[in-house]
Amino acid sequence: MNRESRMPAPRDRRHAITMAAFAAAALALAGCSEPAQHSTRLPALPIDPASVTVSGLSSGAAMATQLHVAHSGLIHGAALVAGMPYQCSGGTIRHSLGRCMKADEPIPTPRLIELTSRLALEGFIDPIADLADDRVWIFHGALDPYVRKPVADAVQAYYEALVNPANVTRVELEQAGHTFPTERTDASACDVTEPPFVGSCGYDGAAALLEHLYGSLSPGRAPHEGELVEFDQRPYARAAGSEGLAAKGLLFVPDACRAGGDRNCRLHIVFHGCKQGVPAIGHAFVLGSGYLEVAAANDVVLLLPQVEASYQPLNPMGCWDWWGYEGEDYATQRGAQVAAVRAMVADLLGETRQ
Repeated sequence: MNRESRMPAPRDRRHAITMAAFAAAALALAGCSEPAQHSTRLPALPIDPASVTVSGLSSGAAMATQLHVAHSGLIHGAALVAGMPYQCSGGTIRHSLGRCMKADEPIPTPRLIELTSRLALEGFIDPIADLADDRVWIFHGALDPYVRKPVADAVQAYYEALVNPANVTRVELEQAGHTFPTERTDASACDVTEPPFVGSCGYDGAAALLEHLYGSLSPGRAPHEGELVEFDQRPYARAAGSEGLAAKGLLFVPDACRAGGDRNCRLHIVFHGCKQGVPAIGHAFVLGSGYLEVAAANDVVLLLPQVEASYQPLNPMGCWDWWGYEGEDYATQRGAQVAAVRAMVADLLGETRQ
């Protein structure tokens, strides 16, 4: 295990996020037309199918783990900010709010590993052997009032039982709350826990996690107008039977990765947390997290699916489904949200539709 117990020193070579970058991205969004009312699909892009990775914050981290474990033959790495172990909730809101966040009782990690193996043997998820050489990045803020340290410890123990421990990195940031860490000086203080959950921590979390997943990367650049676009999620929601997805998702395509290009680009999926999606806070997380700048300079396509708050299904804070509000198969390939995102990836990779 490669564990960082203190905040790594900021990297001077990283480009600081500038207001010009935000303006450019905002203009790109402003220029997007409304998604067509008919069943549109994402285009196939020049993406290496062996490059697909995933990350997320809080409920988005739980969703990232679910997609990773369910489709480990496709997803080759995961980065988890304030995350929880796979199947931690046991399909109940009681466990999700209790042991999986407050750590008010021990998380049964060995049982969760056994359950993972059984689901794989029964064909509900990919074989666990596909996880062995993946890369995993775990972040936890020591001042996080929602997700306690024993939960992060359980995430680490879960993955180190299934993944080569040398490929697992843990970052514990002493001054961080429940937030996505950035080098931005105009973000909320690092220990603040409130929307948009982006903190000024003197640490470029997006760059750090993507470097762990992909290796050395170039310094970031400001995104260009038109690289960040909206797409229609409704065809994917209908096909998968999901009622929790928002009407629109976001896709970031660096200029070099447009359809018809000859660049061998990479694909990274980003899951927002509760109260952090576009329907709740606009584009504050997307534009402020630092993902766009790193992706723009390194030919990384970003898929940013979105869920929205609802009362049917019961999801008032706009969280990803990690306790079963869309059905008991939520964490497997049969889960509505897992299936919808997997279909988005299939279209981006140009896979033949069934």
